[in-house]
Amino acid sequence: MRPSLPCSRSSNTGYRFEALRYGPATGFVPEPIDLRVLATPQEAVRALRVQLRTNHLFGLTPRELIRAHHWSDRGGWVQALGALHRGEPCGFTLMLRGGRHLEWHIRPLTYVSLGTHLTGAPPPPFAPSSPLPTAPHRTEIRMS
Repeated sequence: MRPSLPCSRSSNTGYRFEALRYGPATGFVPEPIDLRVLATPQEAVRALRVQLRTNHLFGLTPRELIRAHHWSDRGGWVQALGALHRGEPCGFTLMLRGGRHLEWHIRPLTYVSLGTHLTGAPPPPFAPSSPLPTAPHRTEIRMS
């Protein structure tokens, strides 16, 4: 018989950050660009601000470029940070040429970490900046 090890669990709060691209090539089905869980609302809003400042590579119209820089540099992000502190989601959308668009979403989440420990020490911290996989791995099982 296998000895049982003490199992501990901890409930943690994080912020799911996702950037999605919609376009005619995919039938306007969302295509993940960036998916990750961040530890604090400040980190999540900072990631969004950095991406908005560098999004000129996506082919933004001049109007959308001004909107993005205004939101990221002139205080639009402050309302988003306040919403996250209240436990509410926030986001931002930009229209690109050709009907394509980009969306950013930040959602508060609670996750449970399960760990097996031989000592009474707390479980190891979750790596908040580790990216999530963009698509789940599929295994096909064929029945003959």
